Amino acid sequence: GWEAERLPISSFILALMVSGSSLIEPLEYRDDKRIRDFVIAIDTSGSVKGDVVQSFVQKTYDILRRQENLFTKVNIHILQCDDRIREDARITSPEEFQQYLDTMEIKGLGNTDFRPVFRYVEELRRKGELLQLKGLLYFTDGRGTFPAEKPPYETAFILHEDGWGAPQVPSWAIKMRLTEDEILDQSFGNQ
Repeated sequence: GWEAERLPISSFILALMVSGSSLIEPLEYRDDKRIRDFVIAIDTSGSVKGDVVQSFVQKTYDILRRQENLFTKVNIHILQCDDRIREDARITSPEEFQQYLDTMEIKGLGNTDFRPVFRYVEELRRKGELLQLKGLLYFTDGRGTFPAEKPPYETAFILHEDGWGAPQVPSWAIKMRLTEDEILDQSFGNQ
């Protein structure tokens, strides 16, 4: 996979959500480029800190909120998963996203297995709930069991660095590393 280390996080997240691409092409803010279907998966295993997770989700919301022309009619699923799906919060408006943030509780704290998220997303696609899926953004420390095969949509792992060295991410995935200080930094997402 390729690394998005030098890209501003806000550009990275927006491009993945809007175009499902890996940011090589410039973003165009036309009507057909609105965020439609997208999945944000959150690793809620015991090795990931709740305040860091909540800060990441808040900053992702802040990035989207600044793009009012893109963030109108959306279908975002925020999945909490450790070794199984603990929650699927479906977000269809900025107001629902804010309400989710205001009441967000971390569920899980077990071991890490990324495969349940990909199985669940495939189930949602089969049911027609994610017909225009652009991509999946997975916030994690990267220590877990990855799927063996590339899914039919872009997948980016935002790796929360924990000082234990870089985990091996599948070659088909996009990866971006962020330290805890970067995630908790007030300027995160404003770049």
